[in-house]
Amino acid sequence: MKIDRCNSCRAPIIWCMTTRGKTMPVDATPDPDGILVLDTLASGVVLASHETPGQPGLFTRDRYTSHFATCPQAAAWRKER
Repeated sequence: MKIDRCNSCRAPIIWCMTTRGKTMPVDATPDPDGILVLDTLASGVVLASHETPGQPGLFTRDRYTSHFATCPQAAAWRKER
């Protein structure tokens, strides 16, 4: 997975695609409290999906956190709905 940098806080991030087809920055360092798991598709796209209790593989893979939850300047980057 390609590591990039947040344009605001310069933290290392991975650009992912959500299961709804939206682009989302994810903190590049695994987080034991994270709720996202990452999969690299054959196309090279990194897919971020939620890992919830009861799913097979729970706690056996690295988990990650959305960078929107950790970036001090996230509000400036959120798109209006």
